[in-house]
Amino acid sequence: MRPLVHPALARVWRDPGTVQIGLNPSHAVVLTGLGPGEVAVFRSIDGVHDLPALRAIAHRAGGDPIAADRLIEILDGAGVLLDGDRVRPDDPDDALAPDRASLSLLTIAPAAREEPLAARRRAAVEVRGAGRIGAVIARLLAAAGVGRVSVADGGRTMARDVTPGGLSLRDAGVPRELALSAVLPEAADQRGRDPDLVVLAPTAGTARHDAVALLRDGVPHLIARVIETSGVVGPLVLPGQSSCLRCHDLHRADRDPAWPRVVAQADGQPNGLAACDVTLAAQVAALAAQHVLAHLDGFIPATVDGTVETSLPFGLPRRRSWQPHPACGCTWAA
Repeated sequence: MRPLVHPALARVWRDPGTVQIGLNPSHAVVLTGLGPGEVAVFRSIDGVHDLPALRAIAHRAGGDPIAADRLIEILDGAGVLLDGDRVRPDDPDDALAPDRASLSLLTIAPAAREEPLAARRRAAVEVRGAGRIGAVIARLLAAAGVGRVSVADGGRTMARDVTPGGLSLRDAGVPRELALSAVLPEAADQRGRDPDLVVLAPTAGTARHDAVALLRDGVPHLIARVIETSGVVGPLVLPGQSSCLRCHDLHRADRDPAWPRVVAQADGQPNGLAACDVTLAAQVAALAAQHVLAHLDGFIPATVDGTVETSLPFGLPRRRSWQPHPACGCTWAA
């Protein structure tokens, strides 16, 4: 191992014997009382020197060689150390270097884990619906290193679908699915794979029929949509483990007996001009992509047993908790 202090973390000296690693309180570590040998060792934890070399540096600086071991142990326990032989998030030729650096900062003792983006590369995600929200979700996931991102949408691109980071005016008249497939990379060894997760970003209706089918087939899925002036991300349904969309409807029906009729009529509404503010759509798409990536990276997103909702004009997100409904049955076998 050639230890490396995470290059994405700032290193600032508070005084000659005190160094702070990282500026964000969630990552910052302060080491104080460092002697000349320890200072020399710290400045050499660069992914080039191995532990014997660091001990020699401590000795030449007049310190105890064991101080190198102690310093490495402290930094590793604080989660700010990488193995320079395995992970170099500062590689200038790596397009995903900023994403790799960000993800490795979220994990304690990242040197013990696999390459941070490996789980994303193995994943296949399908986005159903490629309007202002779905198109951006698909492109964000592809840009974040997801191995296969596919789109399902039979509609044609209209001017109202155009949004930064999604479809463009040159796609007008082209099937949305075709327009996006041209810009979404696909790993050759993942063609034809069933998706590990499906994102439902409907351009019309509520996507409840798709959600029921996915639940029945045991496919994890996330719903992301704008309803008039509010954006809703979630639930992220883990079949048999977390609440599904039907659970949410049953909870609503407990409070509002007319809710089932409202939902049925909402699904049957004729296609019209749906309100979808471009900034709200971008916010919903970004939140949805973040929650998909969090799931693929091994975290539990806030949309599991919940929704994240944001509204115009200020876009301040809030989380609502939705536990499995006892009458639904989606988790009875769990």
